[in-house]
Amino acid sequence: MHPLPKLIRFALPLVVTFVLVACSSAGPGWTYAPLGPTAPPSPSGGPTPSGGPTPGPNGSGAPTVTIEVKTVQADPLAFDPKTLEAPAATVVQVNYLNDSSLEHNINFFDGTDQTAPSLGATARVIGPGAPESVTFTTPAEPGDYFFWCDVHGSAMTGTLHVTP
Repeated sequence: MHPLPKLIRFALPLVVTFVLVACSSAGPGWTYAPLGPTAPPSPSGGPTPSGGPTPGPNGSGAPTVTIEVKTVQADPLAFDPKTLEAPAATVVQVNYLNDSSLEHNINFFDGTDQTAPSLGATARVIGPGAPESVTFTTPAEPGDYFFWCDVHGSAMTGTLHVTP
């Protein structure tokens, strides 16, 4: 008898056991997130296609902009929209809706990546139907600024385009 079938009969149960144990003890930092097709944009009165700002009132007299962004179950590792826009040196309120069953938040940085200081972040929440908001002042210098989900890191990022 050839030794290979005997080796497979011995090794296969060990490999399966190892995989099951590794996956079951992954802990709270591990997330299974199957990727599927992207849902078409919703025609409901959500954010503008470019993620543009909606001016809003502010009791302090400073300019205020409200931006709507969400994550949907059909695309649970993406921000919708992925690119947001706001004027420089403006107080913005970002309303983030986690409409997926995964834990998410949104964290904005004063630079091109996560090594820059944070401008502000929402709390981490598990959806669906979990809204959070963060208010901060956009950088005075126009340009592109980084944001991401602290839970999923580089798998879930976006750009805040700051205009003059």
